Amino acid sequence: MNRTDRRSSHRLVRGVANAFGIGLRRRLGLGLLKLALTIARMADRLLSGGDNPQSTALPSGRHPTHLRTLQAWLQARKAGLQAMDVDPLTGIGTRQAALGEIGRLIEHSENFVLLRMSINNLKTINQHLGNGVGDQLLVALAQRLLQLQFHRGQVYRLGGDEFLMLAACPANPTELHEHLRQALCQPLELEGTSLIPSLSLSALSYPEHGQEARRLLRRSGIALSLARQGHDGYRVYQEELDLRDDRERQLLRDMVLAVRDDQLRVVYQPKIHIADGRIAGFEALLQWQHPQLGLLQADTFLPLAVASGHMALLGDWMLEQVIGQMAGWAAKGRPQHVAANLSAVDLEDAQLSRRIAGWLAERGVDPRLLMLEVTEQSMMREPALAARLLGELRESGIQVAIDDFGTGYSSLTQLRRLPLDVLKIDKSFVLDLPNQPDDALIVDATIALAHRFGLLVIAEGVESRRHLDLLAAAGCDQAQGFLISTALDADAVLGWLATYSPSARHNVAGC
Repeated sequence: MNRTDRRSSHRLVRGVANAFGIGLRRRLGLGLLKLALTIARMADRLLSGGDNPQSTALPSGRHPTHLRTLQAWLQARKAGLQAMDVDPLTGIGTRQAALGEIGRLIEHSENFVLLRMSINNLKTINQHLGNGVGDQLLVALAQRLLQLQFHRGQVYRLGGDEFLMLAACPANPTELHEHLRQALCQPLELEGTSLIPSLSLSALSYPEHGQEARRLLRRSGIALSLARQGHDGYRVYQEELDLRDDRERQLLRDMVLAVRDDQLRVVYQPKIHIADGRIAGFEALLQWQHPQLGLLQADTFLPLAVASGHMALLGDWMLEQVIGQMAGWAAKGRPQHVAANLSAVDLEDAQLSRRIAGWLAERGVDPRLLMLEVTEQSMMREPALAARLLGELRESGIQVAIDDFGTGYSSLTQLRRLPLDVLKIDKSFVLDLPNQPDDALIVDATIALAHRFGLLVIAEGVESRRHLDLLAAAGCDQAQGFLISTALDADAVLGWLATYSPSARHNVAGC
């Protein structure tokens, strides 16, 4: 009996003892002690697949009825435990069964490769064709996995859209990946509909990538998560992924503390009017001064906040901070136009526009000085909700900008349908502008198109005078980037404004 079974046996004995009122105390009588020991032997044999409890010698005593009841209970319990190891939908093993088999292979020092996969399009199939078709897809894919020859039947469903296979170590993992795709991603006929499974796969090996079953399974999940994000949908585990995962786990643990302990801060990057160099305003950017990891930029932790449900907390904190700072500048006679970012989570919050209006009114800030930026990707999650919220914000006087334009998948649709005031060209198109003619064509066309829609255009990533000259020639309205200034602490903004000169040669195109 291995360690897992032994632990299960001990839990089972405790459960039986509780069920039959058997307390193992110092004053326990000899007869009941013999009975308890017999229970333990019966449980051990059942869990290890040994003798039937009917063949186990039972001590004579005054409780034959209880013992017969106990025998029946143990048999039912064993059947229940076995059922827990079989997925009721597909008929293959469960996560628990996989952990048990991985543990057995490790105990016998058998090398193996752990292949984990997920169906990328299952959610879409469930939404559009119904869960019944999605279930059929899961069953059909499980059958295809069982038909493969190299895993000796060691196939498991981990839950949801994920499967696992344990196989002998291949000579060439890349060839195995291609073989799996060819075997599994063929069309399936389900209820008169032809479906092609879209799969992401990850691979890791024992003993190279770990010595313990749960750790191997966790690491396979880390690699699969990255495989889903990659272009080819395949990832082999590497040790640095564990460091990244540990770092992300730490950030998630510490995120609430970041707000509570004032570890977050907002910095402000200036924007200028390209035509004359005047200050157009600032973009508010979130940073995290982590006590162990140092200064973290927003792109390090905000995606984790969105995925983990922390974004509502961080988003509200930042907007209140920005509006409070705007009120502080206005009180000193220097009101500033400020842009802040909204996440996909914010766009699904039906009460957000009401809260923002309340914060602005409470601090006496003119709504026309606030601009809220949204990305194409965030708007695509719930387009109808996003359009409604952005419409409410614009009606209150707040400007709305589409950020990172050109990196999404429905740019023209967004320009036509959404209530927008400003388009921001993503810095990925601006940085190589002097050296990439194709980028120049894209930027020129984007500016012309935005102006046709009546939108103001802001370019990000302006780091050289050449960038500024090319954007000026293309008719771009505003610019921000390191050429103008790095992001400033809130208490440094007014001092920077006092020394800024629009006529300085490095600030204004054409001077």
